[in-house]
Amino acid sequence: MGFKIPMRFWIAVMVFASTYINYTTRSNMSISITSMVSRAKGQSSVPECKRNDTHAIVVNGNTSVKALPDYGPRYDWDEHIQGIILGSYFWGYVISSAPGGFIAEWLGPFNTIFYAQIVTALFNSLSVWAAHWHFGVLIFCRFVLGLMAGPIYPALQCLIARWAPPAEKGKFVSGLMGNTLGTCLTWILVGMVTAAAGWDWGFHFLTIQIGVFCLVFWFVVADSPDQHKWISEEEKMYIKESQAKSITKGKAVPPYLKMFMSIPFWALCILHFGNLWGLYLQITGVPKFMVEVIGFNIKASGGLAAMPHLLRMFFGIGYGYLGDILKQKTGLSATLTRKSFVVLSHIIPGILLMCMTLVKCDYIGAVLILVFSMSINGAAVVTNLQNAQDLAPNFAGSIFGVISLIGGTTGFITPAVTGALIKENNGIHEWSRNFIIGGSVYVGSGLLFILLGSSDIQPWNEKLPEINGEEPVSLKDLKDQEAENKEDPSETTKLNA
Repeated sequence: MGFKIPMRFWIAVMVFASTYINYTTRSNMSISITSMVSRAKGQSSVPECKRNDTHAIVVNGNTSVKALPDYGPRYDWDEHIQGIILGSYFWGYVISSAPGGFIAEWLGPFNTIFYAQIVTALFNSLSVWAAHWHFGVLIFCRFVLGLMAGPIYPALQCLIARWAPPAEKGKFVSGLMGNTLGTCLTWILVGMVTAAAGWDWGFHFLTIQIGVFCLVFWFVVADSPDQHKWISEEEKMYIKESQAKSITKGKAVPPYLKMFMSIPFWALCILHFGNLWGLYLQITGVPKFMVEVIGFNIKASGGLAAMPHLLRMFFGIGYGYLGDILKQKTGLSATLTRKSFVVLSHIIPGILLMCMTLVKCDYIGAVLILVFSMSINGAAVVTNLQNAQDLAPNFAGSIFGVISLIGGTTGFITPAVTGALIKENNGIHEWSRNFIIGGSVYVGSGLLFILLGSSDIQPWNEKLPEINGEEPVSLKDLKDQEAENKEDPSETTKLNA
């Protein structure tokens, strides 16, 4: 009998593909909008590190401006309007993140992801005509795209909880690193398509990608092993037995009150918040610092700019495998494993971020720090991205939805802090303060998790079974009914069925 790839491997592949697709429409606008707008008016600022550059050429006190390439209609949107267009996606994303887990647990992760992507494809292409009509319509389209993206990660956490044996959780969660590939390839592919066919096809190209993804997703993915058509009985039994009683069938309202009173939950929430603060600062702030202060030409070094993201993806996948191996081979507890990897995912990247204050005008040093920091941060697949699976696998989607809501606010906070610090002067001193703040949040959130975090299954993970097709009952009522039926084996059998 030939070697057969288990069905859960293909589920893990689709987890990766889902995060890849999710990030294509998140990151495409930052590339496309440069081909959609007229060049902003005003004086061009000279980077601090280039002000004394004797090789700089100035003609009549002005820099020369090349004619804009013709990639399609251009619109006279000022910086404020462009900022709203770019930010409107995240408004929708934050709003739908928390209920996304609840939706996925009730409708199923398959329905949540599949139909969200169908709507995403529609509004992504609709954005082309929306830009022609009015920028307000485009803002609405981007808001809807964010609404559809919010439930994706909570739904994937729900899918992983139902499919992943405990010994393979790290491998499954590492699939969430598809987002970095989505960002890098979108920058490259949308740029190429725009240059060849216009910015409108930059949108339609992504819609075609989403359509192909949905077609494959329809045939490959099911909510659970029990519902999959092609899974073998051996694999189905292996997944069930390995998950033991941590995963329960049936629907239940997430225990939000108990969740919010849980110290391990808040330790995870703060850990996720700190990770996103540091990550957003590295993804958006560091390139801005390198361009506007150091004077490094990122566009002319596309491969170098993509390297930190790609290394984070590869390291993240490797960390996922390493975390699983350590638990199996060394006997380390899940809690000790998580806390050990926090040093890699938070503490060291935070220290490296604070070291950005030392690079001054050395762009090579800045690039090296960014590469090392983001690569090491790939360990997040073993810490804040996986801990929800530990605390309550029955409600992993709901947990991740809530921490995504709170952590997602860093998408607004980080740029606001940066803007406030560089408002008067965009120089090395102001950016040094920004890096110290970001690094402190990184390190502080990691230390707090080491002190208060846990990977033990929480009591509120309990999801009670349905009895005779009725709604779930309370644990006390269930125990009382079991006690009353001790003398009637048939009733006890029916109750436990």
